[in-house]
Amino acid sequence: MSSFEIKSNALSLALRKVQWDSDVLGSSVGELYKFEVLDGKLSQRGFDKFKIWIYDNNYSMISCRLPHDKLLESCLLEKNGFRFIETVLHPTINDLQKLTIAEHESELAVSSVLENEVPLIADIAASVFKYERFHVDPFLSSNLGDIRYKQWIENCFLYEKQELLKVTLNGSIVAFFLVESNEGQVYWHLTAVASEWQGKGLGMRVWKAIIEHHKNIGEESIHTTISARNIPVLNLYSKLHFYFLPPEMTFHWTKYGPFYN
Repeated sequence: MSSFEIKSNALSLALRKVQWDSDVLGSSVGELYKFEVLDGKLSQRGFDKFKIWIYDNNYSMISCRLPHDKLLESCLLEKNGFRFIETVLHPTINDLQKLTIAEHESELAVSSVLENEVPLIADIAASVFKYERFHVDPFLSSNLGDIRYKQWIENCFLYEKQELLKVTLNGSIVAFFLVESNEGQVYWHLTAVASEWQGKGLGMRVWKAIIEHHKNIGEESIHTTISARNIPVLNLYSKLHFYFLPPEMTFHWTKYGPFYN
């Protein structure tokens, strides 16, 4: 089964299967996208039913993301084998059209990725992400994270609203952004500078170029999600007029023992 839901006076819970993560792990992966404890004393009874369902349906991994102040919910998750993995932050720019971006980068060009360039971008994605949850969870092999992001790029054209952008310098691809636009609001799903271009002072220049690109095509706001442990990127966003929405906590449950590298 691909979904499960509980609604009671003690617990509200809903899970959906995440097919593309299931494909990466080779077994069923689910996401708790609704989770609220209404009665702390009675909530365990409903959660026990959920645990039975997980095992009966052969789920090997469950993730859950909670607002930072949902401490009662986080206690119930940890009591039942979920592990805190990371805190995520949500950098945001509103009123993009009113933003003045200094030092326009004429050397950097932003454009859509061509179909024959997708394998190159996928290889970049397989090597640059090290801070997020699939790479830092000691119960998962970091190789699974590499595969996950590579396949995301390889399949990005299957998602009608997503667009894969490249940033080039003298014809060379130095960075990519996987974005999704909806009525003037753009969300950055994945952002990265290619490994060989890191440490060369390009970060600020690349992000300014992509922000200018969105402004020029009429976007009104930019949103994204980053790991709080990614200090270099956190400092970058702080310098680029982003403000931060309330953080969230990420939890993982895995059926099997740790797969240490």
